[in-house]
Amino acid sequence: MERALVISSKLKNINKVRVFLQEVYKEACLNMNSFNRVFLGISEAVNNAILHGNQLNPEKKVFIRMNLSGNQFKVEIVDEGEGFSESVLLDPTKAENLKREHGRGIYILRQLAGELFFEDEGRRVIIQFTIPE
Repeated sequence: MERALVISSKLKNINKVRVFLQEVYKEACLNMNSFNRVFLGISEAVNNAILHGNQLNPEKKVFIRMNLSGNQFKVEIVDEGEGFSESVLLDPTKAENLKREHGRGIYILRQLAGELFFEDEGRRVIIQFTIPE
């Protein structure tokens, strides 16, 4: 099963992502116990795309593609920003970064996802979740 959603770069559109994911879960009869974990991971990546990638520019889009094969759930999130390098990411667990207001999203996403990849200079995020039966 493959589904796609395109949203403009407005933070309120995270709700559209939630509804979209709920529809995918219902259609595929997925275990709802995993919904919050998966949604939190996807919403972190979409927030990053809106805020950091597209700089809250409502003219720019965020493209979300979900592919479900068995219990493997692959999500791709693409923004129209300038990209970033993983090497600039700070470790939010280090003492000097604990009070920073930003910088935890990708760390959280790594804890939630089975696999996480960045492509196209950071404009494409690929997240792999394993959904329990």
